[in-house]
Amino acid sequence: MSCVGGSAVQCSGPSVIRLENGIALTSSGVQVYGKSTSDLVKPIANPAGAYGLAPASGGVAEIRVSKSSDGTISAPAVLLSNLGISWDRKVERPIIIETFTPTAGRVTRDASGALVFGSLPPSSDLAYYDFGTKGPAGTQLNYANNRYFPRSGNPSRCSADMNPCPTTETSGIQFQTGNWRTGGINPDIATASRLHGDGDVHAGDGPPDANGNPTILEGGSGIGVPFPGSKGYRHFSNWGYQYGNLGAWVTQDTVDIVEWTGGPGTDEHNQSRSGMVAYGNVTPPVSIPASGTATYYGFAYGWYAPNATSEVSFYYGLATVSVNFSTRQATVSIQNTQTYDAAATPVPATINAATYMGASGSNVANYLTASTSNGTLSGGVSGRYFGPVVSGGVSGASPAELGGAYTLTNSSGATVVGGFLARRQ
Repeated sequence: MSCVGGSAVQCSGPSVIRLENGIALTSSGVQVYGKSTSDLVKPIANPAGAYGLAPASGGVAEIRVSKSSDGTISAPAVLLSNLGISWDRKVERPIIIETFTPTAGRVTRDASGALVFGSLPPSSDLAYYDFGTKGPAGTQLNYANNRYFPRSGNPSRCSADMNPCPTTETSGIQFQTGNWRTGGINPDIATASRLHGDGDVHAGDGPPDANGNPTILEGGSGIGVPFPGSKGYRHFSNWGYQYGNLGAWVTQDTVDIVEWTGGPGTDEHNQSRSGMVAYGNVTPPVSIPASGTATYYGFAYGWYAPNATSEVSFYYGLATVSVNFSTRQATVSIQNTQTYDAAATPVPATINAATYMGASGSNVANYLTASTSNGTLSGGVSGRYFGPVVSGGVSGASPAELGGAYTLTNSSGATVVGGFLARRQ
């Protein structure tokens, strides 16, 4: 693992090395994601909604967190690219850089990939907010990754049916400590959500009138973005042990935006993308044992949709991984999967997959993958080892932690996008 920001940062890696069994391999993890299906049938029945789930590929989710020696994380950053999100129906929107920072401002990347935080230009700066002078040929990047709220002297302007009207975009990251330090399997949990305005051209003023006075762009209700969440929301959950993490991300975005498409007949609507990333301080391939066995216990989380037209359910399950380093085989078992709510409804997101690791001494000795089926749905699963090789307990010398991602689907459109994280016993 080599992360922008140094040794205190754990990350997943900025690019996909290869896609195998439906799971993407990155330098420090594995990942999978799905897309909403509510916009696949035209005309779109509910432009404001984003529901359904289908497997997706081609995009990249880069996760970065700062992690202290005791496993506590801070400064989460979720970078999402090539997810098939377009404001103008022509080009991919600029990369999403989400940091859940609770103050107004802007974030960009420098040439090294490091994040740079700066102030937000005023709405009157039409050299920056150039939609006011260039229209759809304006610079899309200048309308991405801006944080407009909280702000003073210009209250949020919500529609009458939106009560209460939000005045902030995020409350930042929230923490819950697990019991893994005292022998349990419960991880630390960090969560964050944000209401965003990416792509909202009303961040800037219209061109000055004949007397040099500022104007409001067509469709606007005042100066600046009207309210937090005018174009969607994002969420990130991180379940972490000492060396490994399982990150779940969601982005809902307004696409085919009428201003950017340049005229009537727009198909403006919402769509969503949801993904799982197992990442962290990967065990060096040369350190993976060539013999012995190990058992890992942990948990699984993910999304399940019974078909392409239903709402998605978030689920929880238990994970067990039994490894034989001599045969290079690891059996990944995800069981007792049920909705993560009071109903605890069973969902068919279980697997019992015999996966295979790279050859001992190879550069993929710390990587495992296979196709899998649970009788109802089929797909694939991949995983990585995290942390140093340690001894003790019921297992032989083996990496401290293990995590992975998996996806399942069938011809009826039922889809699972999930991940797991486990500790050595």
